[in-house]
Amino acid sequence: RPMALFQWGLLVARAAPRAGSRGLVSPLRAFAAGAASESPVLQTTVKHPIAAIDSYLDEDQRLILSETKDTKFAVISLSGTQYKVCEDDVIVSNLIHGHDIGETLELDDVLMVGSQDKTVIGRPTVEGAKVRLSVEEHTRDKKVIIFKKKRRKNYDRKTGFRRDVTIMRVTEIVPGTLE
Repeated sequence: RPMALFQWGLLVARAAPRAGSRGLVSPLRAFAAGAASESPVLQTTVKHPIAAIDSYLDEDQRLILSETKDTKFAVISLSGTQYKVCEDDVIVSNLIHGHDIGETLELDDVLMVGSQDKTVIGRPTVEGAKVRLSVEEHTRDKKVIIFKKKRRKNYDRKTGFRRDVTIMRVTEIVPGTLE
């Protein structure tokens, strides 16, 4: 008789104890055995239709929702940092070498894509989704002051640091397969 075990946020099927064993099965081993037999799930789709909450909204909220009907958002990973972006957003990231001003980048590393009606969560990325960015500027960030002091020791040091940044604008979000 199979038993279910909920551990680490996962529902894991556990086989009934065999005769002569202690009856303990590692949840990770049981999860790996179950995952190996099935094909991997590449993404999770969550549908949240607006009609479900329509009765709770007043006229101003309905007007705002109707204006933002076609707005898509995406969560992207760019040089080790995650950004939530919409079309026409401006991103300030660490310097990206090899791309000139006016050039277009196409990122395939999209972790999540969503709209008002549906959200697709990638495992780890959403298949077929892309975000196109145009490089607007290479510059340096605002200065950060580093001040070190040890009282009564006649020790104080003041230095500044400015990181090199790339400023980009999101031109297009291609959702890929929203299945």
